[in-house]
Amino acid sequence: MKIQPQPRRLGAFLALCFFLALALYGLFHLPGGEGDDPPTYKASILAVEEGANDMEKFAPGSEKYYVTLRLDSGPDEGEEARIVHRTLNNPAFDIHPKEGESILVREEHGSYAIVDYDRLPGVLWLLLGFALALILFGGWTGLKSLFVLLFAVLLIAKGLISLILFSPTHILLWTFLIGSLITLSTQLVVNGCNMKSAGAIVGTIGGIFVAGLLALLAIHATYLTGIAEEHAGMLKVLYLKDVDFRELLFAGIVLGALGAVMDVAVSIASAQCEMKNLAPKTSFRTLVASGLAVGRDVMGTMANTLVLAYIGGALPLMLLLFSQPNLSFTHVANLDMIATEIVRSLIGSIGLLFAIPITAYATAFLVTRPAPNARRPGRGGQETTER
Repeated sequence: MKIQPQPRRLGAFLALCFFLALALYGLFHLPGGEGDDPPTYKASILAVEEGANDMEKFAPGSEKYYVTLRLDSGPDEGEEARIVHRTLNNPAFDIHPKEGESILVREEHGSYAIVDYDRLPGVLWLLLGFALALILFGGWTGLKSLFVLLFAVLLIAKGLISLILFSPTHILLWTFLIGSLITLSTQLVVNGCNMKSAGAIVGTIGGIFVAGLLALLAIHATYLTGIAEEHAGMLKVLYLKDVDFRELLFAGIVLGALGAVMDVAVSIASAQCEMKNLAPKTSFRTLVASGLAVGRDVMGTMANTLVLAYIGGALPLMLLLFSQPNLSFTHVANLDMIATEIVRSLIGSIGLLFAIPITAYATAFLVTRPAPNARRPGRGGQETTER
């Protein structure tokens, strides 16, 4: 049984995704928070001179610079300005200006103040390199993958975030809705509207559903707050006082595991469909066994991918904690921030494991069931064909 895509359904789905994205973008917007921050403008550093530091007594290690810059945007675009810039010996926030660098500035007390480096050009070049590599090695499939990636980012930025801000009491519902839309768009656009996509979709949604249930139980059983990180606490105090950050942590766990679960599901479904195409008489039981074998082969590497990704993100925190010999293992393991990362990695891995049998059974069922237009016995034992 050769599994063929259905272009009409795929085109209708793409149109639906497009109009859904426009609707989400138009109906919801990200609020700017309380109060208006002054706008920032791009600028280029023309010259830098070190000045005598008159704050050494109050801030040891601080420095003072006289910076000549040219504004590259804003109402004074093209004009030059000379400003005083200070550092306070804080590596996380200090900016040491150098000639030729691109920076961001804002108006302050009739002059300008340096806000940060202009990192966007470097990020855009990296994004362009990623897109070119994806298209070069993946061809048409790579282009479709790039499209669904941008669509997923749009759904999260203008869909999930806006829905959370619009109705913060339904974060669980919004997470499953956006996660399902990302799964549908990824599988149908990249792999087409066929049995392979259907099996992968069922397996992904099933795995994520299990991961979501376990995440809810684990968050409450381990007394996680969702505000272990500094920026989360700032959001809770200043802007999102009505948001339950435990549900926000749930959303992060589900979305973090979604990509790995989709990868495993499509690998299993693809192998089963290819096996059915090459050997049309393959039985349901044989296809399930084949899918489970493929799942066992990939689950180890994908579980490592999840765990190592979370460890990499929490590496500075781990160095901070384990560099203090007086802290006991029991104390460290019970810290909210450490327990949060452990729960993230374990829940994602469990969801991945459950996606394997769900995908294997779902895909095997879909590709072995009789086709709607298959011949069936008619009256008198004669075969008839549905029209």
